[in-house]
Amino acid sequence: MNNNIDFIIPWVDGNDPKWQKSFNKFAPIKDRLNVTGAERYRDWNLLRFWFRGVEKFAPWFHKIYFITCGQKPEWLNLHAERLVWIKHEDYIPKEYLPVFNVNPLELNLHKIKGLSDKFVYFNDDTFIINHISEQRFFRDGLPCDTAICNIISPTATTNIAPYMYVNNMSYINDHFNKYEQMRRNFRKWFNFKYGTAQLRSLMLLPWPNFSNLLEQHLPNAYLKSTFEEIWALYGEELLQSSMTRFREISNCNQWLMRDWRLIKGEFTPIDITADSYKCILGEDKFETIIKHIKLQKDKMICINDGSLTLEQVDYMKPLLIDAFESILPEKSSFEL
Repeated sequence: MNNNIDFIIPWVDGNDPKWQKSFNKFAPIKDRLNVTGAERYRDWNLLRFWFRGVEKFAPWFHKIYFITCGQKPEWLNLHAERLVWIKHEDYIPKEYLPVFNVNPLELNLHKIKGLSDKFVYFNDDTFIINHISEQRFFRDGLPCDTAICNIISPTATTNIAPYMYVNNMSYINDHFNKYEQMRRNFRKWFNFKYGTAQLRSLMLLPWPNFSNLLEQHLPNAYLKSTFEEIWALYGEELLQSSMTRFREISNCNQWLMRDWRLIKGEFTPIDITADSYKCILGEDKFETIIKHIKLQKDKMICINDGSLTLEQVDYMKPLLIDAFESILPEKSSFEL
C-alpha cells in the first residue's frame, strides 16, 4: 500500500447551456431546471480558490482528481503536474451516462485508474483556508473521523437523503451486530475528543440496531479497500444505485462507505468539527462568513448555497470572491 494521499473533487458547471439541455432532456418534468431550485447548480466562481487553498495550505497532497462530465473551467491548467482530469466516462460504464446523480460517481471512486489507496473526498463548497496537516485526515494508516450514533430526522417528503440513510443502514445492520462492534471498539465510540456529542450514542444504546450515524458535510478520508470490501458483498445493490441518472429513494450513497469503516473501527478518533466552520448562505449571518474567511479562524469552511434571490447572489458573490482573494491572492499551478 502506498502512503500518498490524493484529493478528489467533483464539479459541474450548471450555467453551461449544453449541460442544461442534456439535463432537461433526461430529467422528469418536476426536476427540470426551470422548476428546481437554482442553488443546486449555481456557480459562485469560487472553484479556483479551492485549488489555491489546497496548494498553499495542504502542499503535502499527492494528486488532485478533478471529476466532471467533460466540462472544464476555462482558467484550468490541464497540464498541471499534480492534476488528473477525470471524465465520468473514464470510470462509469457508458450505458449509464449521462448521469446527473452524484451517488454513482461517489460509489465508484475506487475504480478511478491510478488513485492512491488513501484519498480525501471533497465537495466543491468546502475550502481549505489555513494550514492543515496530513494528520487531520490520516493517522496510523487509518482515516480520521468521529463516530456518533444518530437518528434519522423527519424532513420534507421531497428530501431523498433520509431514504438513503435507511438504505445504507440496512446493509450495515445486515452485516454487523451493533453491540458486538461497540464493545470491540468501545474507546472509538466513547471518546473524550467527541465532547457532549457522544451523548447521542449513549442515549441510543437501548436500540439493538444502528439507526444512523451523525454525518457532517465535510471532507471524508477513505481507503480504497473499504469500497472494494462493500462492493464484494453488495455489488448487485450498489450497481442498481450506479444505474440511476437522478437520485432515487432506492439509492445508497458514499455515507455507506464512511459508516462501514466507522462501525468496523477502521479509523482514528478525532473531532472532525473542531477545525471547520459550516454555514448556509441566506441563513447564517453573511458578515460572520466573510470574517471567518478573512481572519482564517478555521482550517476549512463549508459554504452551503441557500434559497437566495438574484439580488442577494449579486450582492454576496463579489464579497465572497474578495474575501478569498484577501487570503489567496496568488494563482496556483492549476491556473493558466
